[in-house]
Amino acid sequence: MNFQQLQCFVTVSQTLNFSTAATRLHLSQPAVSKNIKQLETELAFELFRRNQHGVSLTVAGQEFSKQMSNVLILTEQAILDSREISEKDQQSLTIGYTNAMIENKLLPKLLRSAHHQLPNLRLSLRSFDLSTGLSNLQSGVFDLILATKDTIGDNPRVKFVPMFQGHFNVVLPIGNRLSEKSKLTFSDLKKSQLIFFNPLQAPPESATLQNTFIQAPEDFHYQTADTLNTAINMVKGGIGLAVLPSFTVDSTESNVTVIPLDYPVILDYGVAYLETNSSSSLLSIVALLKTLIGKV
Repeated sequence: MNFQQLQCFVTVSQTLNFSTAATRLHLSQPAVSKNIKQLETELAFELFRRNQHGVSLTVAGQEFSKQMSNVLILTEQAILDSREISEKDQQSLTIGYTNAMIENKLLPKLLRSAHHQLPNLRLSLRSFDLSTGLSNLQSGVFDLILATKDTIGDNPRVKFVPMFQGHFNVVLPIGNRLSEKSKLTFSDLKKSQLIFFNPLQAPPESATLQNTFIQAPEDFHYQTADTLNTAINMVKGGIGLAVLPSFTVDSTESNVTVIPLDYPVILDYGVAYLETNSSSSLLSIVALLKTLIGKV
């Protein structure tokens, strides 16, 4: 499988026309057909159905298209980024983030400050789900990630720099019966539908809290969400109440009500990077983040 084969496949899957795809790719139609045939042979399944009515994706082709479209976009962007870095002799850092509220406020400020203070450094931002951040950091996908200490654990390979402390909040739809309370207890929530993170993605402290609810003698009802935005949108839609770290949601921007949960756990939030990666550029970004996070 090679890059041109994937380009041909994705373009044909988008146009469902070999001639149009060939024009877009500046190739001959036979060359596009040959690349597709070679790819199907290597994969050992058909990607397209061809008949007198035209071209259509097989069921397997539809699934492959969903996955490969993102792969192709990331690959092309990586080529462009690397070429630009090579031409300008720039350094590059990739920061991983999860779309938490504090990150959405912090990262634009970081990009602006880095642009002025570190002009020879190119910053790239890539989001990750909570189950992959640490592994992507260790494998080199990210140079630095924004995370909680419990997500990192006591990993000797990883340096964690705390920058902010948070707690658990309950996120409620506007006008909920509990909105007037200054703090919520487990008992307050026992008749409510709760929204938790998918257990396979939840950080350890979140997973522990969720298990506390699940194992409580009261009959708590809950369902799960895979991302922060999904959980918040479920709250807005009246599906239930989300239990989330305080730095993940801002009531003034999300059109929800946020109330602290009476739960004695402090969450350390900050940045993590490999102990072996102590470049001056990375340490400069960490210092910038420390300065900026106090202004968010």
